[in-house]
Amino acid sequence: MDAEIIVELLSRIKSLERDVALLNQRVSDIQKNLDAKDGSESPTETFPPHGIMSSKPLIERKRDTTRYAFDGGIYSKKGLVYAVVKRYVSDHPEITRAELKRVFDKSLQGSLGVVENVEIAKQRGDAEYRVRFFSNEAEILHLRDGDMVVCTQWGILNIPRFLTVARQLGYQIEAIS
Repeated sequence: MDAEIIVELLSRIKSLERDVALLNQRVSDIQKNLDAKDGSESPTETFPPHGIMSSKPLIERKRDTTRYAFDGGIYSKKGLVYAVVKRYVSDHPEITRAELKRVFDKSLQGSLGVVENVEIAKQRGDAEYRVRFFSNEAEILHLRDGDMVVCTQWGILNIPRFLTVARQLGYQIEAIS
């Protein structure tokens, strides 16, 4: 690579770093003004994660702790997903693993999918399997052609897609603040 190009790129990087620092300061000032007006408490989570592009958070926000009422119970996001899938399996006792994966398509959750074959989920390694899926023996879903586990990785970005499908299936779910 030509030395002039390298010098130009380094100059652009320094300029962008200065711009990011200025933007971070402006966002911080705005947030302080907003906090002073509404008297809000300090946040529990920052975005983007600490250390990305700057040591200061760009935007501060509180953690989403929405609960959901379903079938007589109150659930967290992951608990709701498990309860709905379990109920669906109960309502459709002859369902196969492939059919369950079609009903609760992988795109609803993201990279892990809503449900996964136990054998495939275990290939991730024991620690990851136990953290990312409902993996206790009592939580494993036993279908006519094999066992399935439900993913525990749910947040404000993917839960709306799941809620849409669950409601289309006829399940009554109410968000509780």
